[in-house]
Amino acid sequence: MGIFNRRRRSAVPQDAVPATPQDAPPRGTMRPVGPQDPPLPGGGGSWIYEVAGEYSSETWAPPESIRRWWQVDRDGNVIGEAVENELFGPPKDDLARATDPNGPMSWLPDPEATVRGWLSVALGRIADGVEVHWLKVTATPVCLAGEDAGDFAPPDFAQAPPSRIGVAVPVGLGVQLAGHAPTVLWGLLMWVTVSDGSQEDAVQNVWLRHEVDADRADENLRIVLQAPEIRF
Repeated sequence: MGIFNRRRRSAVPQDAVPATPQDAPPRGTMRPVGPQDPPLPGGGGSWIYEVAGEYSSETWAPPESIRRWWQVDRDGNVIGEAVENELFGPPKDDLARATDPNGPMSWLPDPEATVRGWLSVALGRIADGVEVHWLKVTATPVCLAGEDAGDFAPPDFAQAPPSRIGVAVPVGLGVQLAGHAPTVLWGLLMWVTVSDGSQEDAVQNVWLRHEVDADRADENLRIVLQAPEIRF
């Protein structure tokens, strides 16, 4: 249950006062933009977020939990006025990248139900009774298939299915475990099936690799395709 015991920054008070260039934001209510946070309008530079509510980690928050943001200079001083987030509010489900009819999971009969099924199994391995409040697919899933490590590639299901098929889905989700406060998890939800020719002998496995970013989906998927019984 270690991922439910990680320290989180304090929630931002609902009456927090916006910062101005002359009035720096109160300590403890802000954090720098993390590597997995959604991109901000306005180009490059460094930014700080005001994140409200229960759903934030040091590195990711759902877009709806970001109340506003400020650009900062190299010394950490606020530049300009706060930018308000029009999406601010309760987080909502977003599985559009998984259910895209032209996307890499379109070969599945019901991609949304499939992702939720994989997630239920993966969370059940972490702890019993994890309640999912909302779920987002945060980047385009990766699907690879092949007979061995030398030919793993996006599959062509017009042909006979290969012996090894895997999917990596970058996800972020709000969860609650009995006796714990709501929290946010993010990482790679991965599934593989490996068959030696008989469906009865197929080996399937699923993992939630906590705080592994979408840029590493291909790399991690190749690992589990070669070792479907691996334990992380």
